[in-house]
Amino acid sequence: MERYFETLQKIFNLRGGIIDLRLDRMSQALALFNHPENQFPSLHIAGTNGKGSTAALLHNILQQAGYRTALYTSPHLESFTERIRVGQEEIAQAEVVSLADEIWQRTGEANVPLTFFEFITVMAFIYFARNRVDVAVIEVGLGGRLDATNVVTPLVSVITTISKDHEAYLGPDELSIAREKGGIIKPRIPVVCGKMSEPVVKLLREIAQAVESPAYFLGIAFSFLLKNERLFDYIGIKQNLSHLAVALRGRYQLANASLALAALELASEHFPVPEDTLRRGLETVRWPGRLEVMSERPLVILDGAHNPEGVCALADELLELRQGRKIRLLFATMADKEWQLMLGTLAKLADEMIFTRVAMERSADPELLAKNIPIPVPNRVIQDSQTALAALLDSAQPDDIIVVAGSLYLLGEVRPLLDTASARADAIPPA
Repeated sequence: MERYFETLQKIFNLRGGIIDLRLDRMSQALALFNHPENQFPSLHIAGTNGKGSTAALLHNILQQAGYRTALYTSPHLESFTERIRVGQEEIAQAEVVSLADEIWQRTGEANVPLTFFEFITVMAFIYFARNRVDVAVIEVGLGGRLDATNVVTPLVSVITTISKDHEAYLGPDELSIAREKGGIIKPRIPVVCGKMSEPVVKLLREIAQAVESPAYFLGIAFSFLLKNERLFDYIGIKQNLSHLAVALRGRYQLANASLALAALELASEHFPVPEDTLRRGLETVRWPGRLEVMSERPLVILDGAHNPEGVCALADELLELRQGRKIRLLFATMADKEWQLMLGTLAKLADEMIFTRVAMERSADPELLAKNIPIPVPNRVIQDSQTALAALLDSAQPDDIIVVAGSLYLLGEVRPLLDTASARADAIPPA
């Protein structure tokens, strides 16, 4: 266990934790391991929001169909090992240690210094290849064109949504960001895209046409009809499916489910999935931290919304859930996010806001957040996130809605506290 934590500390400190987007180091490092990324088929997923949920849906459906399916996602909520999975099994801590030692030795001898995300991406690809997976679902870390994962040649590429996020790395506007995410489109490999603005559709079509890649857009080549929050009809590229249910909460998850179904249609020659398995995969998927209900009274919701688009989707769902109840919000975010816009949306809904921070240098100062609420809302600042959540829970009424949002890192810090509270409640016998 001690070796594992030492290894993680060393990995997290790689290159000072900086983001340095380029692909030459990845190619050099992977060559030292006989290019494991070419030893399994993959599905590659980019997008501002929804890429994790879409990846989870694809992973679960393919696994339900009997394929040995790998999943690579980021960031993790509670444990580093969540990032790298084969089937339902996360990579073992001992495997993290041994693979890390092997990668450090070979890259050190070859003088190939890797960033944090490059290092763990190399680790994931080696692990998947050695475990002889049938197929891997690979989530982009940041952007697409120069992301460390963009060394795979997938069966299908997926771009979920395009909106402003990580502007310092991806560009200042929607088209700049779309150009970076469109960089995952490969020659003659089909790409599935979510609902996007007309200028973005035009740009991505041009990128796809330039490399002879068939492009399919939600709302144009395929679509869905909403029945209720979790029930929908899928009008597909080749097939239609009626009365589908998806386990993930939120109407926006129906769009993610449709993207997953479209991608599977295009990959069906290699990985066919029967209709009953598609349905079962949608109905049994789990993806923590996305409109996740942790308790009912009070209603405690964790949502990883961390940019304006994600916060707007969260706000839409809260308007439906509210029904006269008070909404109490615990909020922390990164300093480089558009938190003014997020606060503007959330302040219209919240009856109380508690501002906190996560244990990262990038975390925004909660005092600064509190001073910049655009609409007067009762608020407090509590620097420690778990203390902040405990305070919110202590003052809540049974009919209140408690929402934790603004950062997946925040969710990771407070989720263990809610897990413990839930387990304690389950252990109390009924009166």
